[in-house]
Amino acid sequence: MLSGDSEYISVSKEEYGELLQRLKATETEKNKLARELKTMVKRNAIIQMNIETQTGLNAIITREKERQETYVRLLLKWCPDPVFIFGENMEFLLGTDSIANVIDIEDISLLYGRLLDNIVERYHPSVFTEELIALIKNTADDHSEITSYARLDVSTESSTYEINVLPFHGNSGEFTGVLVLMHDITEITHSKEIAERASMAKGEFLSRMSHEMRTPMNAIIGMTSIAKRSDDWAKKEYCLEKIESASTHLLGVINDILDMSKIEANKFELSYEAFMFERMLINVVNVINFRVEEKCQTLIINLDDTIPEAIIGDELRVAQVLTNLLTNAVKFTPERGVITLTTKNLRAADGKPTLQIDIADTGIGISQEQQSRLFVSFEQADGGTARKYGGTGLGLAISKRIVELMGGSIWIESELGRGSKFSFTITYERGELKQQQRLNLFRDDIHILAVDDAQETRVYFTEVMSARALPCDVAADGFEALEMIIKSSAKPYNIFFIDWDMPGMDGIELTRKIKEITMENAIIIMISATQWSEIEKEALEAGVDRFISKPLFPSILIDNINECVNILRNEPDRDADSDITVVRDFYSNTILVAEDIEINREIIAATLEETCITIDFAENGAEAVAMIRDCPERYDLVFMDIQMPEMDGYEATRRIRSLDVERADSIPIIAMTANVFREDIEQCLAAGMNNHLGKPIDTDEMFKILDIYL
Repeated sequence: MLSGDSEYISVSKEEYGELLQRLKATETEKNKLARELKTMVKRNAIIQMNIETQTGLNAIITREKERQETYVRLLLKWCPDPVFIFGENMEFLLGTDSIANVIDIEDISLLYGRLLDNIVERYHPSVFTEELIALIKNTADDHSEITSYARLDVSTESSTYEINVLPFHGNSGEFTGVLVLMHDITEITHSKEIAERASMAKGEFLSRMSHEMRTPMNAIIGMTSIAKRSDDWAKKEYCLEKIESASTHLLGVINDILDMSKIEANKFELSYEAFMFERMLINVVNVINFRVEEKCQTLIINLDDTIPEAIIGDELRVAQVLTNLLTNAVKFTPERGVITLTTKNLRAADGKPTLQIDIADTGIGISQEQQSRLFVSFEQADGGTARKYGGTGLGLAISKRIVELMGGSIWIESELGRGSKFSFTITYERGELKQQQRLNLFRDDIHILAVDDAQETRVYFTEVMSARALPCDVAADGFEALEMIIKSSAKPYNIFFIDWDMPGMDGIELTRKIKEITMENAIIIMISATQWSEIEKEALEAGVDRFISKPLFPSILIDNINECVNILRNEPDRDADSDITVVRDFYSNTILVAEDIEINREIIAATLEETCITIDFAENGAEAVAMIRDCPERYDLVFMDIQMPEMDGYEATRRIRSLDVERADSIPIIAMTANVFREDIEQCLAAGMNNHLGKPIDTDEMFKILDIYL
């Protein structure tokens, strides 16, 4: 009921309850509708978000696909190995651009869709051999799901390839094609072949070394046994000569091996000092001359007069190269062949004075193929060379390294059957010059006749004498010489150079006839490669006045001419070398020898026995130091071995130098060791030693040391 001016409305209780229910229902519907609307809005937002997310994922997938395609293109373009992908029907599907290395084609796309047989027929690639084609087809015919591959090496004219052929399958395991991978192994194969050849060469080298070392050792042991059993002194002397020869050969083999080991370790060095070039040549020739004599060969020496008398270089190493080359020339030149050594004074492109030496022979010659291996370590021209002629095969490799260190080069010119010419150059500096050799004569004083059946020798005499304006005629044999002597009565010959060994009339017979028809003051000089001791008695009886050993050197010829002129003038010969036997007497001297090997002590004692020197021995460095400390005034010189027990030679020398006794810092200490490399010598000097004597001991060198310090 409502009050006031309004009209009263009467509502029953039932009606009022129904009204409340209706109001509540409306609110519920409203809330329900709101919830539904809210759900709908949320669902629409999620749908929109999913749409945007899917769009982003699609973009990512697209970019990744493009990136992968880029990678594939780069791989196909830049992969160095040719790769072929063939489909299940052997049609070409895909490949790398490097396919152009094995197929003559510029655009790889021209191969797409072509069958394997069509590609082979159209382009004829040499790498697709019948064996490879069969392997690819067999792989395609085998539809096994098991992944396996086959490997094959194929060589073309220019390359070698390692080829792998393998099938590939789809995700469901079905066969889809064949993959052919080719990898160029040419360089690897070449390196392997080089390594195998080097290994084989070193194996052959070791075999040769065994032969080269065992052969002289067999001679030493065998001849020693024979000498011990024999009572014949002549046979003992013969055995000793053979032992000496075999020992010298063995030492040469060992030196070659040691030099080569230094070269391989890149520790081969030179020692430069001034030396007399021609004198060095004479020494080298004296070493190999007996081999020349054994084979009745002719050795000619042509010297360039412009080469300085003294040059700066490593004399021992230059002599080593010359000895190697001359020894080879003698070895490979037949009997009565000719060997010519020619020196030339050149100037290099950079202005440095350069010496070139050519050694030509009339030997067996060397083929072009053999020449390529001559200067390679551990190799010789061919396998038969070592068996027939012997040798280590290291001499030329060592010589090559020596001349290269001296700023030069070495090469060969040769043909089979037509001899060889080895040439090498070295740069040098001019050494301190001594007084030039002079002719102690007036040209009118002499008239020279040279008689030799070798044309090379006659030419040599003509050139040497002409260069010095000396009157000299030459004759090819004794008969021609006698005719020339008879015709020269107006100005008779007074100096004769006569070869000992000539056909028809030898030098001995010619000498007798000359003595019969010429004046008594004529001087006859015999020349020969034969040892003077072998012909001396007969030559002197025939009237020979002098002897010169071949090969001939200008300085020796001029010295002899000077001496002959002095004799002809009845003047004293101030320049001639007198044949005086040097007698060393060190009776008043005492030396200390530190040496731990008993046989070495015995050798030193026997070698110095004739000098009457007093020798005390120490068996190790510590003992040597004690002996010097206890009695320093007793010793005039110390020979110090290096490798000794308890205390080595270096430490012993340092201890002696530091002793607080008289003469400890001044007593001469000479290293006496088999360590003979340059750094070994320098180490000896750094330890405080005065000089170095190498083992095996050279008697002459030992006497020189004693002469210097005593």
